[in-house]
Amino acid sequence: MWTRRICGQGTADLEVGVVDSTAPEVHVEMLHEDRMVGVVRAGHPLLEGELTPERFAGDADHLIVSRRGKLHGPIDTSLAELGLKRRVVGTVGTFPASLFVVRDTDLVGLISLWSVSIAHSLGLVTFDVPLQLPGLEVGLAWHPRHDADPAHAWLRTCVRELLAEEWSARPG
Repeated sequence: MWTRRICGQGTADLEVGVVDSTAPEVHVEMLHEDRMVGVVRAGHPLLEGELTPERFAGDADHLIVSRRGKLHGPIDTSLAELGLKRRVVGTVGTFPASLFVVRDTDLVGLISLWSVSIAHSLGLVTFDVPLQLPGLEVGLAWHPRHDADPAHAWLRTCVRELLAEEWSARPG
């Protein structure tokens, strides 16, 4: 997923992506629901045969994207409901960084549908994860001090329009 951490610390004006802040000093506007897909290098053994939750969890090592270094997420919750656990062997801070790690290893990564074209341009293969996963709420976040700023309102409008255009052009 693409995101730009900016709110809460006052380091920039707008965050775009999966916004995980519920702080009262951050205004959040949800725009779109996205979903996660798996990503591996071309020729990865996981691509051979039927992909079951058991194979997804047990036949490969996994890479997590977490700005906070967490080694557990919604995938792990879904796997636990089936009595399964995956092997997480590392974490990186951004989805683009994860694509370069996945490209050069046998690790399994996850990205949003938004990032599929980037993954494919790097020669990676995406696949549907064989689990019921929650959707990803993509939105905007900003500090309320920018609410009445006409330039910031213009920026938010431009980002909304660009994202709407991108999502409407995307297949499925």
